[in-house]
Amino acid sequence: MDSILESFAIRLDKAMKLRNIKSVELHEKTGISESLISKYLSGNALARQKKIFLLSKVLDVNPAWLMGYDVPMTDLKAVKIPILINISPNIDLFSRENIKDYTTFKIKTYWDSNIDNYFAIASPDDDMLPLLGKGDLAIIHIQDKIESGNTALVYLKDKSIYTIKKIIETKTAVELHSMNPIIKEIQTDYNNLIIIGRVIKADVESAFE
Repeated sequence: MDSILESFAIRLDKAMKLRNIKSVELHEKTGISESLISKYLSGNALARQKKIFLLSKVLDVNPAWLMGYDVPMTDLKAVKIPILINISPNIDLFSRENIKDYTTFKIKTYWDSNIDNYFAIASPDDDMLPLLGKGDLAIIHIQDKIESGNTALVYLKDKSIYTIKKIIETKTAVELHSMNPIIKEIQTDYNNLIIIGRVIKADVESAFE
């Protein structure tokens, strides 16, 4: 079994300094109070498992490392996933005919470890520039529900197309927002929308990751 080399307080302090994140920013991104973060840093409190997960996600470190164990600080596992040609409710997504190629990306410790839940697909347009340009690969985690504010790969039934957009829920509709300022948002509802999955990474040539 891996041994504990350092205290949680020391590891938390190291991670915050490395990522240049202050207590107030950590509070804003995790919801953990500044007073509790101060107790963590002073060694007067230990984080529970749920808060360890939140902290490790924001600080981009291995949760076990944050707890003090003798493991790598960042534990990124390279996995191979298919690049799909098309998205449609009328086809088998992972059929041999719909797989164009394969790509490799590094999966973070706190992500879903089941690699069958990931695939890549080319962005069909420039709507998400500068994050994604037409032809750039989006890494997708398969899920049929998306929190408002997240970016997703969706299929629009009325247009018979797939698209990548930021999902914004309102009281009366679902809005699909682009990052490209010249593209207007799309007003729709969940009856017209099939959520394929959440975009977790951009593998781009035209912009930044």
